[in-house]
Amino acid sequence: MRMLIIRALLAVLLIASFAGCAGYQLGAVKPSAYANIDKIFVPPFKNDTLEPRISSLVTSAVLKEIQMDGTYQVAKRHDADAILRGRVERITKYQLRGVRTETLRSQELGLYLYIRWYLEDPSTGQEITMKNDLEAKDVTLGDETIRVVPGVVVGSTIQFVDASYQVGERNAVAVAAEDAAKKLVDQMSEGW
Repeated sequence: MRMLIIRALLAVLLIASFAGCAGYQLGAVKPSAYANIDKIFVPPFKNDTLEPRISSLVTSAVLKEIQMDGTYQVAKRHDADAILRGRVERITKYQLRGVRTETLRSQELGLYLYIRWYLEDPSTGQEITMKNDLEAKDVTLGDETIRVVPGVVVGSTIQFVDASYQVGERNAVAVAAEDAAKKLVDQMSEGW
């Protein structure tokens, strides 16, 4: 009788331990439009801003993030199932905190990097759309509210203004590029 009770308790514990994992799935959970894509070619992103070398900074961050995520493999153009096309549309800054004695002088800035992207079929050159896999959402950035839709990501960071403004700005742009790359790869691999 005692063995029967112990076996019943073990069975209940085993079932309870697997019940917590009911929403999880092993392996990649790609959006349905990207289900057949395994290898991606990433050419340099286009740069619509006046920031020099932002294209290479963002492209490198995206490549690194794709490799870290592991859902897709980076491939050469002739081996790729899709081509990732991207464009850095703009960089905006908003004052987060001013100097106590002079409010027009900034001490901290919010830096936002806007990127538009899509996957392209290498054989036809047409965009591979995600259909309704993703929903649009409103994001407030500084004084502005933007609608983030599939294929648009906004990387953000805080820039501290000090004696070396250019170095601080360059470092902030790199951090915002890494944040945008993570959000872009999340959209590609997980659907949001």
